[in-house]
Amino acid sequence: MTAARRYNKRQLKKKHLGEFQELGFMVDAKLVGNPSESERDGLLMRFLTEAIEANGLAFGGGYSAEFSGFVVSHKAYGKVEDSHRKLVQDWLAKQGLLTDVKVGELRDAWYGWG
Repeated sequence: MTAARRYNKRQLKKKHLGEFQELGFMVDAKLVGNPSESERDGLLMRFLTEAIEANGLAFGGGYSAEFSGFVVSHKAYGKVEDSHRKLVQDWLAKQGLLTDVKVGELRDAWYGWG
């Protein structure tokens, strides 16, 4: 039995299933060397402004020795696609302060984390 048969449309929306499923992807990278706090902050602000907000996305995560987090649509029930993964991966790969850039596959943002 599929999710669409077990729940009505209101329930599907509330549970983020079926047509209301939200996808996202992980991003991971390592910081090169020992950048200053202002360099790290600048990188994060540019990332949020240029790669995330400019493309209608949202990011949860941060950095210490590594730069990592999860990217989803900024809009509730919005769609994240492979083109978004490519945009983010290309942006991260061009940054001199990052190495070992990895962008994960699209996955359910609400389920399957345990």
